[in-house]
Amino acid sequence: MEVDLANLLRQRNLKVTPQRIAILKLIMKGGHFSGEQIYEELKKTEPSISLSTVYNTLETLKEAGILNSFEANGITWFEINRKPHINVFCTDSNMIMDLEIEIDNFMEKLNKTGLDVKNVNIIVYADCSKLVKSAK
Repeated sequence: MEVDLANLLRQRNLKVTPQRIAILKLIMKGGHFSGEQIYEELKKTEPSISLSTVYNTLETLKEAGILNSFEANGITWFEINRKPHINVFCTDSNMIMDLEIEIDNFMEKLNKTGLDVKNVNIIVYADCSKLVKSAK
């Protein structure tokens, strides 16, 4: 089922723009993207788009709770905001994988301390070479 991106933006009180729709379409495919990767991909179909427009749009979408971002290896990565998970940065391949581990108890414990937890970013740096070999 395809997400109605225009409606998603309107629900967050955001103006529907071609740039926002294009960025969301790309990120909705799944995975982790740097601002530069998004810019390079969108330039193929939207040659007039600027890098600053991409970054401003990413920040707006993040502030609206549509996207999540985290830093790994000196780069800010963007992904669709979804259930909290662990991002594994593979130091051997520079690949990023999502690891689905139950961290709801972790968030619940944080909230019980009086913190109002909005988001959790856990980044694990690992050598994934054995994992990749066994997955082949």
